[in-house]
Amino acid sequence: MPGTIRIVCVGDSHTFGVGTSMRHSYPAQLEKLLALNNYEQKFSVFNLGIPGASTKRQAQELKLFFKEHGAEAVILLTGRNNDSELKGWMNNQPSRISQYHAEDLRSYRFIKAISGYFRKKNIYRDSQHNRVYEQRYSGYLNFYLEEIREICQDKGAKLILLSYYNSSDNLIKDFSYKYNIPYLDFTPDFESLFKTADSSKYISPDMSHLNRLGYKFFAEQLYGDLFLKQAYLGFQINPLLEEINPADFYSNENEVKQMIALQEERIGHSRGSFDYPFELVHLGHIYMEIGREEVARDCYTKALLASGYLDNNTIVSPIINWYLKKGRSKEAFEVCEEVLLHNPGNSIAGRYHDWLINQAH
Repeated sequence: MPGTIRIVCVGDSHTFGVGTSMRHSYPAQLEKLLALNNYEQKFSVFNLGIPGASTKRQAQELKLFFKEHGAEAVILLTGRNNDSELKGWMNNQPSRISQYHAEDLRSYRFIKAISGYFRKKNIYRDSQHNRVYEQRYSGYLNFYLEEIREICQDKGAKLILLSYYNSSDNLIKDFSYKYNIPYLDFTPDFESLFKTADSSKYISPDMSHLNRLGYKFFAEQLYGDLFLKQAYLGFQINPLLEEINPADFYSNENEVKQMIALQEERIGHSRGSFDYPFELVHLGHIYMEIGREEVARDCYTKALLASGYLDNNTIVSPIINWYLKKGRSKEAFEVCEEVLLHNPGNSIAGRYHDWLINQAH
């Protein structure tokens, strides 16, 4: 049998698997699909997803990985956690982002950054300041994409760039075209899926991440594209003939216990840190998927309190949506009011608050 082919998946919470357990993240499901459909070849898929990781952090993690390991391919999903680093980013290179109009950019983080987010923060209020932000965004992103590309080139690993399930980024796409790197855009696939099926079936309770079924679909689209990119990758993959049976998710009681124990261990290690409430939310998502909804609600509530009512969708939305899906609008409204009492500037709670008022009328 040929040696093991190693694939490294680098990214943020969408790679880590927030919305489900790590065992059902897209890298884990990709590895299982490869095993199911390639009996003659062994594959190992490494998950280097870190919730909240910026492109800079992802480059650092990849560099550390290659100090100890090798890989034939690197799959990168990036772009949603760079805002906090942009203000101090100084790059005098000409900005390639000026080639695009803002409305043409499909990156959720970019659109959010140059519209409501910065208006709310009273930063870059005129077009000149917006151009400064755009230049920093372009310079920052291209700098660390180039660093990741060079790391892969130096280590002999083929790089593949991905879109998020609900947004693609023309800057990343432009970078891929420049260096003939495949850019796999999954937004049309999910748009088609959501037209024919209830989208909530595939989305986690925070309404931002995928759940186990969403990551299953993501992994299947990725597998199909990898099959078509064999000449670029330099190794063979069989067609996707056998899919993961959804009934297998959480079917093994011992595995479920291990997943919960692993997440509780992560919570213990993160206690007192910024990551602590996010780890609680992640445990809540796992409990939701195995049907222990009351325990999940407790996790979401603890996360909200531990965060200090942070203005963050991953933290705020799960507990509000928990009540809404139960038809308990009154309790959902009370959560919104509690959040706004402690943090009047919480835009997530404010949006739900206004929506609930409109529904009442």
